[in-house]
Amino acid sequence: MKKLCVGFLAVVLAFSFTSCSTNETDLDFPQESLLKKAQLKRDASGAYSVEYVVAENTVSETRTNINSLNNEYHLSKVGFDTKDQYREDLSLNDNKLRIGFFDNETGKSVKLTVSDENITFAKGSPTEFLTSYGLTTNNDGTIQLDFTVNDNVVTEFVYNEDLAVHEVHLSKGMSTERNFSRSLTIPDTGVLKLDFVNHKFLGKSTSLEVTDKKPQIIWETNLETY
Repeated sequence: MKKLCVGFLAVVLAFSFTSCSTNETDLDFPQESLLKKAQLKRDASGAYSVEYVVAENTVSETRTNINSLNNEYHLSKVGFDTKDQYREDLSLNDNKLRIGFFDNETGKSVKLTVSDENITFAKGSPTEFLTSYGLTTNNDGTIQLDFTVNDNVVTEFVYNEDLAVHEVHLSKGMSTERNFSRSLTIPDTGVLKLDFVNHKFLGKSTSLEVTDKKPQIIWETNLETY
């Protein structure tokens, strides 16, 4: 009887160690990101929108942070079928647009901040150079930039190392190309910055040039939410 008890105890202990080992192994697997794709767009009218795709059985809860005026999308895993594609029209608030995706599974977030002029209240021609643009996540972790300019707009891509900013310089000139596309790599810091730099001349002068940066976009990834 004593041998039987000892044997039974050994089996229980072995099973316990196996279970612990299995649980520890499970923890080594990376959790699935619930946000599969995100896209920010501004059309020719100046209207902004966001489109995003989530994993299976994922719900998206939309919230507006009263303090920061952030448009927040909180993603959670559920045990039933859900839709996987979302779209929402957004508005600038004091020339700012803030968007946040919060993954309740991984505890990480993606944040977008846009500084732009509200075309509805702008004076002059705010779309003198840039017609529309979009930023979309790629499967390889890069961000796809697609944009369209007006006729006779010269476009130049520059990376400003001092400011760590991707710059798209736009100015009047002879050009027939209107549609552009670039793949942008997110730095190790997780912060991607993009500025559209508009070059203009004061009045009828061709020597007094001024520049303004709009829109300006900051795309932050892999932020710890909790």
